[in-house]
Amino acid sequence: MSSLADFMVSRLAEALSDYNALVKSLERYQEVLISEYKQRRSYMVGKEPGSKFLIIGDLHGDLDTLKKILNKVDVSVMKGCKELELTFLGDYIDRGPNQLETILTVLELKAEFPECVTILRGNHEPPPFLIPSPHDFPHELRLLFGYEKGTNIYAKFQELFSSMPLVQYVNKTFVALHGGLPTENYRREVTLVEFFMGVSEDQFNRLLTEILWNDPIDITNVDRKPSPRGAGYLFGSSVTNWFLGKYNFKFVVRGHEPAYEGFKLNHNGRVVTLFSRVGEPYFNKRAAYMFVDTSAEISLKDIKSYVKVID
Repeated sequence: MSSLADFMVSRLAEALSDYNALVKSLERYQEVLISEYKQRRSYMVGKEPGSKFLIIGDLHGDLDTLKKILNKVDVSVMKGCKELELTFLGDYIDRGPNQLETILTVLELKAEFPECVTILRGNHEPPPFLIPSPHDFPHELRLLFGYEKGTNIYAKFQELFSSMPLVQYVNKTFVALHGGLPTENYRREVTLVEFFMGVSEDQFNRLLTEILWNDPIDITNVDRKPSPRGAGYLFGSSVTNWFLGKYNFKFVVRGHEPAYEGFKLNHNGRVVTLFSRVGEPYFNKRAAYMFVDTSAEISLKDIKSYVKVID
């Protein structure tokens, strides 16, 4: 058995140690993302049910936990997407000890298995108008490569961030995104693409902010309220229930929030939060990921059983 973790380590050694090799790798990753965007013509990735999905939440530079998850996957099951697909929910960088290694591992997986891996954008892969705090990734790059080269590498990463999709969905099953359901088009007669992407550039930027920053809240009779994060909103179960009913999905899976047990459930289990890293500054006890077989009937009563916890 050859695990994905071992496979990735062997592929990344040169890029991590050589500036020119890293630049070439980033250009290759960008070509993959741009090519897919042109095919979809949207920041949404749509799938039909039938595949098995391994869904990974926020990593924030926690390479060790990522390796533990990838060690559970044999390289052979990724070929042809016949047995497994990987979905990453964003926030690969900032705050952790191995930020560059972590995001390069995810990007290399995408380049090696482009049809089987979806890497969603998180709020820590930010647009220039909405930088999170702290955002120490550019500082880490300058420490590693010097100010000029580090700044150039970060600029290439910004291009990659802007090419990452925002939403993945599997028809009649689940929607995956980083933050939460946007509320701007709540109760409006819009298509699924319009619900997430809007119909103008200004609306897209507002929806982008919500997708990256929103959090669920379990308070009765609240559709939405401003988020204490300073960006996005807290969205209530009424938004989730309306969305799932209108567009025929079972549940939403997202990251964005630390969870002591590695995951949490909101809105009667219809919103699943995954946090796939451990350690400072979050101090959560466990990390979690999710395994969903979309070829089988999804039981909302057993949604917790799809979540896998790592100590």
